[in-house]
Amino acid sequence: MTDLEARRHAVVIGAGMAGLTAAVALAGHFDRVTVLERDALPDEPVFRPGVPQSRHLHSLMGAGQRALDELVPGFTGRLYDAGAIPLRTPYDHLWFSPAGWCHRFPPSHTVPSASRELIEAVVRRAAVERHGVAVRHRTEVTGLDGEPGGAVTGVHAAPRDGGAPERLPADLVVDASGRRSRVPAWLTERGHGTAETTVVDSRAGYSSRLYEIPGGSADEWRVISIQPGPGQPTRGGALVPVEGGRRLVSLYGYLDDHPPTDEDGFLAFAASLRHPVLHDVLRSAEPAGPIHGFRNMANRRWHGEDLPAWPDGLLVAGDALCAVNPVYAQGMSMAAMTAVLLDRLLAEGGADGRTLQKRLAAGNERAWQVATGADLAHLGTGAADEAAAETAAYMQRLLELALVDADVNRTFFDVMMMLDEPGALFAPELTARVARGPARPAAG
Repeated sequence: MTDLEARRHAVVIGAGMAGLTAAVALAGHFDRVTVLERDALPDEPVFRPGVPQSRHLHSLMGAGQRALDELVPGFTGRLYDAGAIPLRTPYDHLWFSPAGWCHRFPPSHTVPSASRELIEAVVRRAAVERHGVAVRHRTEVTGLDGEPGGAVTGVHAAPRDGGAPERLPADLVVDASGRRSRVPAWLTERGHGTAETTVVDSRAGYSSRLYEIPGGSADEWRVISIQPGPGQPTRGGALVPVEGGRRLVSLYGYLDDHPPTDEDGFLAFAASLRHPVLHDVLRSAEPAGPIHGFRNMANRRWHGEDLPAWPDGLLVAGDALCAVNPVYAQGMSMAAMTAVLLDRLLAEGGADGRTLQKRLAAGNERAWQVATGADLAHLGTGAADEAAAETAAYMQRLLELALVDADVNRTFFDVMMMLDEPGALFAPELTARVARGPARPAAG
């Protein structure tokens, strides 16, 4: 790949999880890496406007944790030192699935639970510790540099405090600016063509709030998850522990059935879930902040790898490339896994820009299928043919078995945590067990 032969300087647009993890990966292959972020980046783990979904439920999948530990050796320990809480799956989970309650099994996986702000802050500290990495905040990228129709050779940027605009030459530009990325429009203006965008929108929405919970009222279970199902097909909610002894409660609804952001409406929505346990906990809890809503949850995939003329010197990653419904908690893990893939592709060398972009896009396929498959089911279009209907019926029976069989539960969570391929759910031994059915009923 001729534009990366020198590997002197890489520029990353965006200092979210996708941008920071990409910067860590690039630091092993470039002399310098500059991350440009339009927000002011706080020293402490607090909310910033560029990550509006950070106030809501976030989880690290097992594969995401593993990827972060590969990128940043000791990451998990750093996160625990900063206040994260260990979650033992499924032992710590009071889980009311669409098929019923899950029995309490011994732990099969342990992942850290923390706010998105804390996780991003730990990754940002690790990124700036890397030799050659610099993060510049309050800097707006205003365009791509290079001849129209040719390679991208840098970016144009301007300080948001009114300073002088500048050109930053780069051997590689990685766009990790999120759902609001302007790179697709810039590529069209530069003569590279226009790529299609696939959108699957179940019209979901969040409302979330932090709580302080008196000792003893929710100690036996660290996580409460009430999913939509029979009798309440559009509404769900979850409680998870975060740093500082607080619990984050996120309520969600599909098909425009969004949870309110006022006190009475929020509690009434919690009371309307399929089981009252979450509402009962909130009745004895002390609010630790206001209620925040979030509605921009559509799955959106930009097929830039199919552009008629992909420019050398540019890669697109993170939500700018493939954004999935955050209710399925895959986004941070997708970002870290993409960065690991980028590190490996650069180490291999020899690939042109389009090939690299295709490989990054393909890496999102599994998460895309999980999120859109679930959302299409809410839209009533999840089983468009006989084969799809058979698969949906099989997955329902598999879930029923996972609720009562510890071995099947472990395999189920291996796949849900992105630690194993979906094909593991269709292994011959497992399909035979599913055909036999559960040996005992779901938990009470």
